[in-house]
Amino acid sequence: MTVFSLEHVGCDLCGETSYRERYRKPDTRFWVSLYAFPVVECNGCGLVYLNPRPDQNSMAPFYPANYHKNRDGEKFKRRYDLQMTFLPKMADAKVLDIGCARGDFLAHLRGKVPTAVVTGVDYFSQGIGHDNIRFIRTLLPCPELKDREFDVITAWAVMEHLHAPSVYFTEIARILKPGGKFVFQVPNSQSLWGACAFREDTPRHTYHFSPASLQKYADKFGFKLTKVVHDDELFDGRGKGTFLHLMGRLTCVTWENHFKKNFNPLQKLALWIGKTIDSTVFSFHWEKAIGRSGNMVVEFERKA
Repeated sequence: MTVFSLEHVGCDLCGETSYRERYRKPDTRFWVSLYAFPVVECNGCGLVYLNPRPDQNSMAPFYPANYHKNRDGEKFKRRYDLQMTFLPKMADAKVLDIGCARGDFLAHLRGKVPTAVVTGVDYFSQGIGHDNIRFIRTLLPCPELKDREFDVITAWAVMEHLHAPSVYFTEIARILKPGGKFVFQVPNSQSLWGACAFREDTPRHTYHFSPASLQKYADKFGFKLTKVVHDDELFDGRGKGTFLHLMGRLTCVTWENHFKKNFNPLQKLALWIGKTIDSTVFSFHWEKAIGRSGNMVVEFERKA
């Protein structure tokens, strides 16, 4: 198991240092470590985040080589079409995609809107696989990006991975034109998906947002919160796992049991019952319909 350093942080949104713990969860995607990271809720503003968390120098092992593998392949074109439906009209628009990887979404966008002028930034990409896309290998802030340069900025499944979202909101407010749109996808901390089903990608998801915390970010950094779409098509946001983990808690199933797939007969039966209930209850997209889906597509508009 990986050795890493932890850091304690205050709230990124309001600076409060007191919080209550929601739950603990290890890296159940790659099992890099069995350490159960605390997911906490700020006592000041309600922002949900990881605390303590791996410091920036310790995050690399949690992003193994296969983490980004094929994320921009052919199978993603349906997702790109869906992403396009959330964007405003963009004829002649200057567009920035944060976390652009190889630039496949921007290439898809230009195929739909040939007059758009597109830029991509990604610190973890070595370059762009397409022509006519300006690429900068960088984190934000970036001095190469000009004040009020862009009409539209996008970030798909990026903001929840940051160590300081406020830094990005500050920079986006600087480089977005007044009236310009920032469209981004983030998980919903108030959903069953985020609060009960343990579907958050801990510790890679360092911040878990909600409509209320997004409104506070908008107010603080000079945006209008113009749209929150509860979506589970870009990424499945249903609460599958809620009943499985409930039955696991009732029969004392630990995270180490999940890692080793080591369960006694009673635990196996309980987990099967929970999984069966999950399959029934979450077979429909009712959470999306009532505005509680685990993922949200959000639109901020830059104030004048």
